[in-house]
Amino acid sequence: MSRVLQPEGTAPSAHVPGIDIAGKTGSAQIVSLATRAKFKNSEALAQNGWFVGFTPRRNPDIIVCVLFEGGEHGKLAARLATQVLKAYVDKQRLAPQKMVEKPKSDGKVDIGALWTAPGGDKLEGGRFSVELPKKPLALATAAPGIASTEYLVPSTAKVQ
Repeated sequence: MSRVLQPEGTAPSAHVPGIDIAGKTGSAQIVSLATRAKFKNSEALAQNGWFVGFTPRRNPDIIVCVLFEGGEHGKLAARLATQVLKAYVDKQRLAPQKMVEKPKSDGKVDIGALWTAPGGDKLEGGRFSVELPKKPLALATAAPGIASTEYLVPSTAKVQ
């Protein structure tokens, strides 16, 4: 399903750069192909195209199913579905993200992540623990002759 939107897949024209989408295309006949041939491939008897897609591939946040009546092929339905997925992802990217928890009693913050390498299918993961500074950040001023902009630096930082 991850290759459907790739160049070798059934819906490469629906690919959206920068978004990890997987899905399945298909078509559903209104009548048999023999019956349709009898009516000279009437557009009223055209097959329906459909697509089911989701993002991200691992642990999806959203799933979209599109049935395109008379669409003939799933690749056309895929183009519609990926635009819905793109709008969702774009909106998620604009939402503020919670990056740091309030410090626990031990002064550590746990950070976890899952990722795949570009073009890879192997899922990687890790969990990290970051110690927060115990003392509040000290206020530092620029050296003489440099603009008087103030900077927040950890009190343990050494100036060289």
